[in-house]
Amino acid sequence: MQANQVRQFVERYLATFSAHIVEAHPDYLTVKLPVEVDKDIGNRPFYWSWVDKMNLAYQPLVLTFAFHPDRMPDGLRAEHLHLGAARMQQIFASAKKHGRFLCMYEQNTASLPSTGKHRSTPLVPWLGLNLKVSLICDKRRDIMLYLGINLHQPRLVHDFSSFLFQLTLAPAIPDYFYTLDRKLSVEDALELARQEVDAVIAQEDQEWAVEARARLTEELDILAAYYEELARREPPAEQSETEAAEAEAVESPEQKASIPLPARDAVPAREAVVEAAQTLDEYRSSGGRILDFLRANGVQVTPREEINQEEWKKSTPEEEKQRRMDELRWQYEPRIEVHFINGGLFYLHSAPPVIKAHPAKTVRHLPASGRIM
Repeated sequence: MQANQVRQFVERYLATFSAHIVEAHPDYLTVKLPVEVDKDIGNRPFYWSWVDKMNLAYQPLVLTFAFHPDRMPDGLRAEHLHLGAARMQQIFASAKKHGRFLCMYEQNTASLPSTGKHRSTPLVPWLGLNLKVSLICDKRRDIMLYLGINLHQPRLVHDFSSFLFQLTLAPAIPDYFYTLDRKLSVEDALELARQEVDAVIAQEDQEWAVEARARLTEELDILAAYYEELARREPPAEQSETEAAEAEAVESPEQKASIPLPARDAVPAREAVVEAAQTLDEYRSSGGRILDFLRANGVQVTPREEINQEEWKKSTPEEEKQRRMDELRWQYEPRIEVHFINGGLFYLHSAPPVIKAHPAKTVRHLPASGRIM
């Protein structure tokens, strides 16, 4: 997104919430945030919890967004908005949260008669669904579906979003219009959409799944051959432990001590006495260690025998092999995921054209770089 596209999106986002624009400059935008926007992008959760709990008056947050930071006047504090900015990601998340579902009415005043007597005009309910079907293995391919379902006379059309962009829509029903009853429930419409998604997937070439399973089998064979060779080169664990025990028995202290050492008077071991200074700074300046200072001032030390050594235990070759096999299956095993992007209920006077073919828009991703093909 370029700077002008970022600004257009931000202005549309703020206009949706009827935000008060304090100053609209070609290079920056000063806005007084409404309550919903402030809670989403204002980064003041403790302030809002205090205001809601104490039932206080809301003090609006005023922000200045800069779209060309190199052309900002001196002394003006502004925040640079670009595609990778953290505030921009918050705006995207807020728009997604509030715009996931909507209800709109077509403002088709041209269909009204020009005479003084107006007759009521019906609006047909439509359910619009934007879906993403993902074919996933070690590669990925996304199929975008824009479905429209007539809830009055059940039928389904594709590319419904492109048709909606040609209409004038508003969240309020216009004068001299009324809505028709819905003969198809939302649950039945979703089932119809699910059947359509299954039909689109069935029309796809399934060779991608066959090739993915072939690559998975090849990778698993290579992994199995590697661990078989590793098992042949390394002795079993029980044998290694037995050899270590035998070597320890051969080199026991009683057998190694051939020449007796002269006896010495046993010197009693003295416990280390840590003279704690009054403060940590004084103790450090005297050359003492921080750990000794903490121990002398009551820091608990966990005995070695109470430490759980199982967490630090090295995994066996079999456990490592199973873990790597699970990773390969997760990477190469073909699967299909369907994600709901957004949708809404639309009352329309115009009728979308019936498209027999499935105009599913495909987005391909390279496995290495993730770029769109």
